[in-house]
Amino acid sequence: MGTDSVKNNAYINNFLFILFLYFFIHLLIRVFISPNVGLDEAEQILLTQSFAWGYNSQPPLYTWIQYVYFELFGTNIFALSLLKNTLLFLTYIFVYKSAKLATKDSTLALIATASLILLPQISWESQRALTHSVLLTSISSMIIYVVFKIKYAVEKIHIGYYFLLGLLISIGMLTKYSFSIFIFAVLIASLLDAKLRSVILKKELLITLSIISVLLAPHVLWFIDNLTVVTSSTIGKLSPNKETFSFVIGIVDLFKAILAFLAPLLIVSILIFRRSLTNSGNTFLFHFFIIVLITLILFTIITGSTNFKDRWMQPYFFLMVIYIASKINVENLKQMHIALYFKIVYLFMFLIISVLIVRVYFPDMTKRNSRLNYPFYTLSQQIKDLGFDQGFIIAGNKSIAGNMKLNFLDSTVSATHFEKDIDNSKNILIIWEKKFPAQAEKYKHLIKEQKIIQSKYLFSERNDYKLNIAIVQNENKGY
Repeated sequence: MGTDSVKNNAYINNFLFILFLYFFIHLLIRVFISPNVGLDEAEQILLTQSFAWGYNSQPPLYTWIQYVYFELFGTNIFALSLLKNTLLFLTYIFVYKSAKLATKDSTLALIATASLILLPQISWESQRALTHSVLLTSISSMIIYVVFKIKYAVEKIHIGYYFLLGLLISIGMLTKYSFSIFIFAVLIASLLDAKLRSVILKKELLITLSIISVLLAPHVLWFIDNLTVVTSSTIGKLSPNKETFSFVIGIVDLFKAILAFLAPLLIVSILIFRRSLTNSGNTFLFHFFIIVLITLILFTIITGSTNFKDRWMQPYFFLMVIYIASKINVENLKQMHIALYFKIVYLFMFLIISVLIVRVYFPDMTKRNSRLNYPFYTLSQQIKDLGFDQGFIIAGNKSIAGNMKLNFLDSTVSATHFEKDIDNSKNILIIWEKKFPAQAEKYKHLIKEQKIIQSKYLFSERNDYKLNIAIVQNENKGY
């Protein structure tokens, strides 16, 4: 077929612009579909109540950026969705730019970019939930672009690249601790490449290391002081098992997670491009994947981890879209196959938007209420009618807490794992789910009288959502 020959297919050549519209539609849907926030969104609303060098088991950068967005646009769903969709769009853009450098072909670069839609953790789960992983994937795509720029397009490396790498690596480490595996694999893969190795072994690398040291120092000090906070949740998620040969279970689960992450992409790509996948593929990425895999296997053996989620594979294996594109021999590539591939991608895009809408607007059909169906806005109005419009709020869980903060912006909100000392507010609202009385156990000494408020789930006629509340006077201010 030859390179760059998809001339008359507007829906392919204009894919990047269509992507922009696609994410703009996601932004509009999220803003108008529900006044509620999901779990990860609720967490960001709670954490941004104050600035800190660290907050919980995740590094603080996403929260810092979200804080800036709230300052610019207000604490609202628009600011939450704008940040996420901006990061997702940037991921696609830098994958395109990286793929174009690696393949030297704009059509293959568009194929690689479109392929991200076939990774459910990026196209679906990143819209439905996730925060830190979205930022990490975006940062990882930028780093790969810089690496490929050095490898394929720059003859003489100037000092600015060392500054840029130091900044990006610092940003990555402040996004998720698992970024250390990514950057380790990038480093080793670079050492295996002659040109990249010459860049790394120069004395200018000290500039990169100095920038990393300066930018990470405040959080590292916080990390040391809060080691238990950071590690307790992470260890629980990994489900470590110290029994003999338990690592076998972990390794099997690891491969299952990788396969689950890549399955739709591999199936569609192989079915459509199987006769064109004759190139050897990008050597750097091949080495990168092998190093990541070895590192994860060693991590499993050492820690005894037996539980891996497919979403944890996102910051490493999303680059498979570039690797697959690099294996495509454009001389064997038929235009009808390209057109079919993009039609499938557009079908996925349509289905994703449709399901996002259906799951909220038709919960009775699916017989399942999402977090966006909870009637927090209506319940908040009931609370205001009962006399509480501002003060200190103690919520039974993260979901309630985040949504209460969204509806009582002038109040300080505390919840389990997001505790704050009761301030000098005149009124205190204690709110918890009726079916989980233990959520209010810690504060039962403050509760003299409680009420039950309830409302139908949004767009549902099946059930009522009920909350217990107690509004008390803060007689001991500064308690």
